[in-house]
Amino acid sequence: MENRIEILRREIDNLIIEKQWDKDKFFYTRMHVSHLYGVSHFCALLAVRRNLNVEIAVTCGMLHDIYPLTHDDYKNHALKGAEQAEAILKSMKLYKDEESEIITTAVSRHSEKDKIHGVYDELLKDADVLSHCFYNINFTADEKEIERYRNLLIELGCSPVE
Repeated sequence: MENRIEILRREIDNLIIEKQWDKDKFFYTRMHVSHLYGVSHFCALLAVRRNLNVEIAVTCGMLHDIYPLTHDDYKNHALKGAEQAEAILKSMKLYKDEESEIITTAVSRHSEKDKIHGVYDELLKDADVLSHCFYNINFTADEKEIERYRNLLIELGCSPVE
């Protein structure tokens, strides 16, 4: 039997293919898909570090920006994305209600970097920040992301940035 992550990856790939991006948006789409999966990789790393469920963490990362990817719209993307993530998970019929709740709550809160929430919410926020900062070392992050980034580097045993 295939694992849930691979089934979800196919679902996301199908959503991207269905979107039929025009040539002008190809770079944006490719960059955004890279970010989606990059965040899921950082989620896995942080889940191992924090002794959390890696599969749930990766699922959070894979779905965190599903709404802007499929709708080309960032307005209220965390809340709209949580609704879309819930629909995707329900249609797959592979996740328990408690798991879906953890995932969709994390997706809905991932933009609230200035607040502290549950462990999976924080893990997703942190993975998002790592993806932003590692993608472009000169990334102009706001202060709340910079502080998270510094703390993450320390957590991971790296030298903090000045």
